[in-house]
Amino acid sequence: MTITGAALTLRAVSLSGPGQPRLKDLSVTLPRGQRLLLAGPNGAGKSSLLDVLSGDVVLSAGTLHWGPGAPPRWADRRAYLPQRNALAHPFSAAQVVALAGVGTSDALDHLEELGIKDWAEQPYPTLSGGLRRLVHMARVLAQLDRLVPEYGWGFFDEPLANLDWRYAGRVLNALERRAAAGYGILLAAHELNLALPWAEQVLLLAGGQGEAFGAPAAVFTPERLAAHWGVRGHFEAREGGGRLLLDSLEP
Repeated sequence: MTITGAALTLRAVSLSGPGQPRLKDLSVTLPRGQRLLLAGPNGAGKSSLLDVLSGDVVLSAGTLHWGPGAPPRWADRRAYLPQRNALAHPFSAAQVVALAGVGTSDALDHLEELGIKDWAEQPYPTLSGGLRRLVHMARVLAQLDRLVPEYGWGFFDEPLANLDWRYAGRVLNALERRAAAGYGILLAAHELNLALPWAEQVLLLAGGQGEAFGAPAAVFTPERLAAHWGVRGHFEAREGGGRLLLDSLEP
């Protein structure tokens, strides 16, 4: 399949923070229509980058280039799932999804896509942490589906957190379908061995800077696993993806 939408290009992006920069001189071109994994140790700058790309945080320096013809409004070019979603009102799960501006039928379809339609009428505050995450995931997918694929991006910060393998698979399959349709998809995850069979390319951050961008086998070298995660291990390529093998908790 040929993807015709423009890439998203970051040029010398920096974001100031207390004590040290949250992002520093980050330059990378992110292609749309591919399954992109954002990786890095705790504090690497993943959430900061997604906040910048979502428009929630203003850059300290640098530029973002969305490509010619991109809509001027942030709401028309991106959908964003942050790590935390504060919501205390007793909306039903379906009503939370409908906050994306879709009708009840569409809301139910998005819940069904993630395998949680049976909880559609359940009050959101009574759901488990994992189910709440999935409800918000359905809401953001509904928002993304309203964008034009040639310009729309989906940014997802830890969407696999608190999910068992079945639901994690549902999430990854849903994102794969959007990438195949031409949307830009960037997913941050610490559950690397869940995400790696899905990922086509990896952007590795360390200390707020871009360490590497490329195929998983090229990014996850033993040296980088030791330097950034403090472990001894290696990437094992397999049919349909790959995985990280941990040899020791000592680097």
